[in-house]
Amino acid sequence: MRTGLGGLLNRVTIRDVAELAQVSQATVSNYFHKPRKLSDATRERIRQAVETLGFVPNDAARMLRTGVSPVIGYVAFELASATTPEIAAAIERRVSARNMYLLMANDTGSRERERDYLQLFEQQRVSGIIISPVGDVEEELARLRRRGIASVLSARRASSAEQASVSTDHVAGSRLAVQHLIDLGRRKIGFVASALDLQQVADRQRGALSVIETVPDATFEIISVPERTVEAGIACAERIAARAPGDRPDALFCVNDLLAIGVIQSFVTGGRIRIPDDIAVMGYDDIEFAQSTVVPLSTVRTPHAQLGEAAADALFDEIASLRDPDGTGEGRTVPHIEFAPELVVRASTAGA
Repeated sequence: MRTGLGGLLNRVTIRDVAELAQVSQATVSNYFHKPRKLSDATRERIRQAVETLGFVPNDAARMLRTGVSPVIGYVAFELASATTPEIAAAIERRVSARNMYLLMANDTGSRERERDYLQLFEQQRVSGIIISPVGDVEEELARLRRRGIASVLSARRASSAEQASVSTDHVAGSRLAVQHLIDLGRRKIGFVASALDLQQVADRQRGALSVIETVPDATFEIISVPERTVEAGIACAERIAARAPGDRPDALFCVNDLLAIGVIQSFVTGGRIRIPDDIAVMGYDDIEFAQSTVVPLSTVRTPHAQLGEAAADALFDEIASLRDPDGTGEGRTVPHIEFAPELVVRASTAGA
């Protein structure tokens, strides 16, 4: 190990680790970036050397040498959503399989915070970005693409033909939900939703209205909530229960399962409104807890894990295209993957 002026210890290098572990520097590099290439005994020798010396790999230096960052950025608009962890876990599995790393950010529903994270990832020169946006970020992503940073829109279909995206057809999903309620004879449909400026929410409203408009005696009421949580669903249900019976909807289509679970919890606890006899309740997403509520929840299933995996795979294709030595990848087909949702009928609409 080398010392500098005044006998101070210089920064530990990969060569120091290799000498102590009695392996080559290339083997130490494989320990960090391609560990499956090494035997268990070799990995253990290197691990002990790294721990003894306190070595920290310099990924910035690696990137300067190779021109490749080992980092993927993921910006989620709603970490509190029950679907985000499953999507993120699927992305992480794909990223880890490439011996890369995932940095996850939460924009908390703020367009400003969203832009800040995109700028941060640009400064860090990540290899690519997956983003479930609040606002319109396609122009910014196009600028990043020109700078060599690939991107994929997640949970929203891109407007631009040049921007890769992976999404679910939320218009079709909400059509399934509302048509199911109409087929059950429900005519006073309440749509429980937060801000409609989020495209996924607006798409679900649009799909619902496309069904209502075909049924002459059906009505559609937008019931606003401040957020898409169980607590907001409980508060919404309390307001509905306080109405006169003739003024209540006979069905509620909640924009996500968390809201619907809160509604069910409140109605059952209050005891004044029977599900589905008085009010049928429909959710959206089919999260893990949807079928285990006190009244199992009818909902629209969206493929969360498949969406995350597809987003990661599409991003790696975009990264490879930008690194194509033949040019910019012009003329290639940019992926716009859209999953079809599925209606799941349970007791909250169809009874026991």
